[in-house]
Amino acid sequence: MKLRSVRYLTVEGLKNIWVNRLMSIASIGVLVACMLMMGVAIILSLNVDKALGQLEEQNVVMAYFEDTLSEEEARAACDQLAAISNVASAEFIPKDEGLERQMATMDEAQQQYFQWLEDDNPLPDAARVTLSDLSLFDTTVEQIQNSPGVASINESRDLAMTISSITNALTIAGIGVIALLLLIALVIVANTVRVTMYSRKLEISIMKAVGATNSFIRLPFVVEGVVLGILSAGITTGVVYLVYKAAMGIMQSALAIQPIPFSQFAWPLFGVFAGMGILTGLISSIFMISKYLRKEGSEFRAL
Repeated sequence: MKLRSVRYLTVEGLKNIWVNRLMSIASIGVLVACMLMMGVAIILSLNVDKALGQLEEQNVVMAYFEDTLSEEEARAACDQLAAISNVASAEFIPKDEGLERQMATMDEAQQQYFQWLEDDNPLPDAARVTLSDLSLFDTTVEQIQNSPGVASINESRDLAMTISSITNALTIAGIGVIALLLLIALVIVANTVRVTMYSRKLEISIMKAVGATNSFIRLPFVVEGVVLGILSAGITTGVVYLVYKAAMGIMQSALAIQPIPFSQFAWPLFGVFAGMGILTGLISSIFMISKYLRKEGSEFRAL
């Protein structure tokens, strides 16, 4: 196909959008709604992942070593804990430092009362163990408990299980929502292209009768679908920015949550929207026009 023909057919596709502007506006509106829901789901997932990551960093297992171990032996035992596959880090806390940390949490009167502990420290050496994957929490805790020199542990099992459950649920729900919205968008754009074909049925029949190739007939409708998708992506990104900008203030003041700055995911988010819009437009327009072009004869038959 010549470049001049491509330019002509591209302009025809843009004209289709203007000629059927009411249907195009309706399609863009519904596509924006679908993309907006998807954008909210993506942004919510990103911020929840960040919050969960902060919780995971705070979720540690405290391992207390046997009193019979010297400090050097306890440090060696801590190094063994750090070597466990699911352990991100293991911080050794000598008994004296552990007592200082405990005393720092007390008020002045309590500190004076417990001053005698400085001469007879009852605390054992300990290790502050941070886990990498909470889904392996039980297995890792068992490995820590069975490690040489470990007398006891203190862990937040309920918090770990809650974090892991929330993460899994968000992943499954996110996949389901995206799949559903993509299906809705496909149907919407397909119907828009179908309306355009009905309005130009005589022109399409004449073009087919005089020997126009399928590619020549198909291109304007493909352009129409793709442009609708790109316009929807641009509008959605702008709407998401305005909504997220307002929501950031609420999250910071009311929920004491530091959200992810919009600039960190603005272009990737637009890329997701544009990719969804272009893919939806391509699939819908190609499917609908190909369905018609497979029909024989120069007369338009109902789809």
